[in-house]
Amino acid sequence: MKPLSPEQRTDRQRIRDTILRMLARREHSEAEVRQKMQMRGFDMTIVQTELADFQQRNWQNDIRFTEQFVRQRIARGQGEVRIRYELRMQQISDELINAAIGEQDVDWFELAKQTHDRRFGEPGSLTLKQKQQHQRLLQSKGFTTDQIQFACPCKYHR
Repeated sequence: MKPLSPEQRTDRQRIRDTILRMLARREHSEAEVRQKMQMRGFDMTIVQTELADFQQRNWQNDIRFTEQFVRQRIARGQGEVRIRYELRMQQISDELINAAIGEQDVDWFELAKQTHDRRFGEPGSLTLKQKQQHQRLLQSKGFTTDQIQFACPCKYHR
């Protein structure tokens, strides 16, 4: 392997510093780091080399990222469907997603109810339009139809 030129050494240090700053703020998935570095116009071969070093040192870890992501989204009142979708968009494997979600002791039905009640208060008598609005919110948060029905058993009147 031939030695790096001063320009390449500078690029390597800039890449290393940029990745380090990213990871110091919050966990990032490998795919997210690569995408952000590509958007910044860095040489992707150097990025991949540095990212591999970061992974070897356990500074970047998709398992840790996935676990933190799941905990954070549950705390925000998001459902399993949305969490899975967002993690797949981060190119996280289903195996890692299943493991991270399985580690959480969460009652998705109760979380849907808490999310609903936090936004709308206790369910009461609603118009059909209001009930649909409540259901759409829970659906956008990533809850299943059964969970939505549990969280919003609102009786509506015409």
